[in-house]
Amino acid sequence: MNSGVENRAIEQRLSALEDRNAILDLEAAYAVSWDTNQPQRWAELFTEDGIFEMLAAGELPHLRFQGHEALAGFCRDINTRWSGLHYMHPPQLEIIADAARATVFFEFKYLNREGPAQTRQGTAGGYYRVRYRRTAVGWRISERIEKPVMSATAAFFDIGG
Repeated sequence: MNSGVENRAIEQRLSALEDRNAILDLEAAYAVSWDTNQPQRWAELFTEDGIFEMLAAGELPHLRFQGHEALAGFCRDINTRWSGLHYMHPPQLEIIADAARATVFFEFKYLNREGPAQTRQGTAGGYYRVRYRRTAVGWRISERIEKPVMSATAAFFDIGG
C-alpha cells in the first residue's frame, strides 16, 4: 500500500472518530443544558429549523416545537415546574457525510411541583430517534422525536396541620 492511500485511509478514520465524538458531546450537552435549566443553550444545540417532538403516550399529549425560539420557550416553561436528570445511553449512531442519525435510550428521574400542596416524583423512560446535521458551527440536532415507553410516579401532598 502506498503512503498516499495509507494517509487518506487514516485521515478518513480520524475524521469519522472526530464526528462520532462531536455527536457524543452534543448528546451530553443536550442533557446538561436541559437538566440545569439553560433554555437558550439547549435550543442552540438544534439547527435553526430544528424540531423536538414528543409522541403521545398514555395521558401525555403529542407535542412539537420547531425553531430556536419555540424550543427555548418549551424548555423554559417545563423547567418552571419540573426538575430532573437525564440518564442517557450511548447512541446507536450512523454517520453518512454531513448527516447522521441515532437511537438514544434514556431514563429521566424528576420532581414535578404541581402546586403548593402537591409534588410528584417519578421516572420516565423511552428513546429518542435523532437526526443530526453538520453545520458551520458543528454538528447540531435537526430532529429529535421522543417516544415515551414507561412512567412511574409517586405523589406527595401537604400534610397540613
